[in-house]
Formats: sequence, structure tokens, C-alpha cells
Amino acid sequence: MELERRDFAFDETDELIVEQRADGRAAIIGYAAVYNRMSLDLGGFKEEILPGAFDKVLSRQRGKQDVVALFNHDSNIVLGRTSSGTLELTSDSKGLRYVVTPPVSRADVLELIARKDVAGSSFAFTVGKEGEAFRTGDGGQAIRQIREVSGLYDVGPVLTPAYPSTSASVAMRSYEAWIASQSAEEPAVRAVSSRSALRGVAAAWAATLRLKNV
Repeated sequence: MELERRDFAFDETDELIVEQRADGRAAIIGYAAVYNRMSLDLGGFKEEILPGAFDKVLSRQRGKQDVVALFNHDSNIVLGRTSSGTLELTSDSKGLRYVVTPPVSRADVLELIARKDVAGSSFAFTVGKEGEAFRTGDGGQAIRQIREVSGLYDVGPVLTPAYPSTSASVAMRSYEAWIASQSAEEPAVRAVSSRSALRGVAAAWAATLRLKNV
């Protein structure tokens, strides 16, 4: 499974904030992902994350796999990590929530968020084949549904969020495979429909002949 990354721009002010704690330290609180929020066009299809998509991975990774909080996807700007207790991750009815307590040296990041210069978040993840599905939306466009995330690697605020992100090529391959499967099914569907239609015609003729013979 290949790593994917998604960025979210937020309209609501409560989705990325700085909160002062009782001990005097500041914490960044945000949502790395929001459930049931439709993405922009990813190249012929859109994407949505279903509620609970992170539940299993958070339970499975707890105490086993480290997740880091980064600013702007930059591994040189670490804000916190789960193994040290400076990053907390939870899945609620809204989405994937994170609370990170950055070091004092990252006061500039706190100021950028407080001033609303930074108003987005990101997360890096993997999805297995069983964790995704495609459907056709009301407007006829394909929609990729992320039902279960298999791996979670980093979260954090980003300066210029843009959904889709540069790693949408992974999802694109899934989309192309789905399109191919749909195309392969179409002849079979037409054949079944034709046989059904022929059976209907034959039944109608048989009924007509029976009436004539009465």
C-alpha cells in the first residue's frame, strides 16, 4: 500500500485553533480530516471519508505505531508525536481530531494559527482495497468512499491547504481500476437484459397463441 496525503481547508473557525492550557502551555487543536465532506475533483472523481474510517486504525496503532504532528508536511518542523504524549488523536462524530502541544521553539506556528494565516490541516495515510469503494453520485460523477484507513502516519496544520494533494495518483489508480471493472460488466449486463427481453417477448407470443386457441 502506498502513502497518500490529503489537505483540508476549513471554513469553520473551530476546526483549527490555539488553546491556552492551565499549565501555561499552548496547544493546537484541529481536525486532520472531516467526515462526509466532499473533496474537489481529483481527476474525474471526488472523494469522501466516511464516519468511523479511523476507528480501527487508532485502536490498532495505539502503543504500537508512532504518529507525528508536522507543520506544512515538513519533517524538520516536528510539533509533537504520540509516543511522547505530545500528540493526542481521537475519532469523533465530526472527524479525526488532533491535539498537539508544540515546543516553545514553535511559537511562530502558534502565532500563524492564532492570526488565521494558517487555516488548514493534513494527514498522511494508507488504504487497503477493502477499505475503499466507489459509487456514482447524484450528478453522475464517481465518488471514492474511504471506509477504513489501514495506516496513519502524520497529521498537522498546513499553510496552503489544497484538496486534492499531490499524492492523489494512488486514488487515481483505484478509480481507473473501478472504471475498467464497470466497462467489463457492461456487456454482461446488456446480455442479461437482452435475454430477459427475449424471454418477455416469447412469453407474450405464447400468451397470444393460447388466447387464439381458446
